[in-house]
Amino acid sequence: MKNIQLLLLLIGLTSAYNMVSGQSKFGIRAGVGFSNVVEKAENGEKASTQSIPGLTLGLTAEIALAGDFYLQPALLYSRRGFKQQSGGFGSATNLKVKADYLELPVNFLYKPKLGTGSLLLGAGPYIAYGTGGSWKSDTDILIGDIRENGEGRVAFRNDGSVRNDSEYTYGRPFDYGLNATLGYEFRERFSLQLTGMVGIANLVPHFNGYQRGGSIRNKGFGVSLGYKL
Repeated sequence: MKNIQLLLLLIGLTSAYNMVSGQSKFGIRAGVGFSNVVEKAENGEKASTQSIPGLTLGLTAEIALAGDFYLQPALLYSRRGFKQQSGGFGSATNLKVKADYLELPVNFLYKPKLGTGSLLLGAGPYIAYGTGGSWKSDTDILIGDIRENGEGRVAFRNDGSVRNDSEYTYGRPFDYGLNATLGYEFRERFSLQLTGMVGIANLVPHFNGYQRGGSIRNKGFGVSLGYKL
């Protein structure tokens, strides 16, 4: 009986794969994004930060659902981060933080015909994982009793109390939120898309086992070019 159930499951998965792969198209996407953070202290005071530009590059897929509706997942490398003129990390001035993420956005896409091409309207969730990065400031900074040069690497940790000197703990590595896209596809291969994202996850890590107050969330927008293979 178990063998029959396993066989039926394999047949079902194979049929589903063939159906999806037959209605799927794959491609590449590259563009530039402008990211920032929304950082609030425990008392509700909002930090003053500015956006920085960064590269977005990766693979995309488009899966036909019904009529003009599609599912558009992607696997992307995204550069995020922020600038801050003063405050934040030690006594740094003109602090610039670059954070690298692997990102998986999944948009539910409405793609009606418009002119010689198709309009692209989509929205959906994303998940992302921080992998590293770098920071730099115009001045040396004081960390405890140690003075460090004004640059170092970015780390992602669930416990922010554990770090090496000169490391900037950006926050927890796992991020999630919502994204939306508006664009146009022409010649059924090329596309131009404007995207926006807002993080839901609070990235503030634990410190010595306790949750610190306040919040840090990613946000950003960008423009990208796509090509379907």
